[in-house]
Order: sequence, then C-alpha cells, then structure tokens
Amino acid sequence: MNAAALLLLYGSAWAWSGQRLLRRVTGSGVHPRLAVTAWLTAVIGALAAWVCALAVLLDAVLVSMWRHWALSLCMKVLGFAGHVGLPREIGSALALTLLAAGVAATTVVSRSVRYAYRRQRSRSREHAASVRMVGTPGYQPGVMVVQARRPVAYCVAGRPATVVITTAALERLDKPQLAAVLAHESAHLTGRHHQLLMVLRAMAAGLPLPLFTAATDAVAGLLEMCADDVAVRRHGAMPLLRGILALAGQPTMGAAALGAAGSAVLCRATRLTVSVPRRIRWRDGLVLSAVTGMALLTPLAVGLACHF
Repeated sequence: MNAAALLLLYGSAWAWSGQRLLRRVTGSGVHPRLAVTAWLTAVIGALAAWVCALAVLLDAVLVSMWRHWALSLCMKVLGFAGHVGLPREIGSALALTLLAAGVAATTVVSRSVRYAYRRQRSRSREHAASVRMVGTPGYQPGVMVVQARRPVAYCVAGRPATVVITTAALERLDKPQLAAVLAHESAHLTGRHHQLLMVLRAMAAGLPLPLFTAATDAVAGLLEMCADDVAVRRHGAMPLLRGILALAGQPTMGAAALGAAGSAVLCRATRLTVSVPRRIRWRDGLVLSAVTGMALLTPLAVGLACHF
C-alpha cells in the first residue's frame, strides 16, 4: 500500500474517529491553548492528507497515461499490485473518472466552505454596524452600550470589531467585574477567535463529518477558557468569576440552577475556582503535545516512508 492509499486512510480515520481521542485529551481544560492547537492540527491534518493523496493520484495518472500504464498504475496508487486485463482505453477512462471525481468533490466542498464563511462574515459585520448605530460609546474604545433588560456582554467581529454590553449588565457588575468581563471580550477580538470559529463552522457546513462538527463546539468552549486566562492575568480570578455569575444569573443561585442555565458557565466557573496540581498540568501538557505531534508528523512520515 503506497502513499495515496495511506494518506486517504489517515485522513478518513481522523475525520470519522479522531474526535473521540481529542475529546478525551482536551476535555479537562487545563491547557486550553494546547487543546485548541490539537483540534486544529487534526482538522488541518485530515484535510491535508486528502489533498496530498489527490495530488499523488494526479501525478501518477498523468505519468502512467504518458507511459501507457493508466489502469495498472492507477490501481497501484490505490494500494493494489499487478495488472488488470482491460484495454488501455477503458483503463484510461476509469483512471480519469476517478481523478475527476476527486477534483470535483474537492471543488464543490471548497466552494461550499467559502460561501458559508462569507455569509457568516457578512452577518457579523452587519451586526457590528447595527450595534454602532443604536448603541452609545462605552468606557473604553471599541465598547458600545446598548439599552436592554437582559444582562449580556459579548463581542462582534467587524470593521471595526466591537465589544457590546447592555445597560442591565452595567447595573449588575461592579468596576472590577466589569473590567474583567471587558478584558475577556477584548481577548476574543485580539486573538481573532471569531474568525477562527467562522472557518470551523464553514468547514462543518461544507463537510459535515464527525471531526469537523465536533471541532466547532469543542474549540468554541476552549476559546472561552483562553479568554478567561487573559482576563485572570490582568484582573484576577475572583472578579471574573463574579462577573460570569452575575451575567449568568443571580449571584445566590445554587449549582443546580446554574447548571440549568448553562453547563458551559458552570465548567468555566469550576475551572476558575479549582487549583490543578502541577503533576496533572505536566501530564496533560505532555499528552496534548504528543497527540498534536502525532497528527502533524504522521503524514510526513508516510510520505517519506513511501518515497524511500
């Protein structure tokens, strides 16, 4: 079995089953940046494996047709040995059909992903423009205050990017909490988290395989943790925690009620209050690095092994 078949197998294995491994090793949230890197490496690795397999197949078909070995070499590229007793014309037609199907599928998926991304980007920019029209400038540059009864703070990617906070949220948050919440939202904009999620959502829409759909939800939660870490470094854990709870509901709400309001909020609150031992941090970091390295280096190893 040669490079094309192995790359197809590798990409398919990640696309259909890789999310199980990634959920297990990234679920703790101890190293959210490493966890995001692991998810992105797996997604990029699966796509790159398919593209490289198609490139290998294209090269093999062109060379084999030039040398009059079309079907035989095409079958070898797919991992089979020997010659098939078919006329050259039929073999060439089958080889070209297989190649054309791969190119067509890649083109259709690429257009679908591009369309989904542009649609999300357009909606985000329209929303940012609408907020700037109805809101009033806040306490910091890029912050807009909107009249609303619901306590909400969020950010919108646009030109320019905008942090939105409602008047109800301002009534609930004191100054340290407000500073921590705004730092959290600013971290999303600085890290271009919205653009990353747009790409992942577009890929999941254009290629709805288990890995891509799972990556969208998992990376979204991990990016919240990344933004939390930035806010904690600037303002401390307690102001951010109290700000999160104030926006999620009344500060006196119990764990059951908070869980009903959203398990993601409960997970973030728990992460801000629970100290992780250094041994566990080292272990999780090594596991994440190993998974990322495996996803990155395996296609290269396959290519080198088949080349030599």
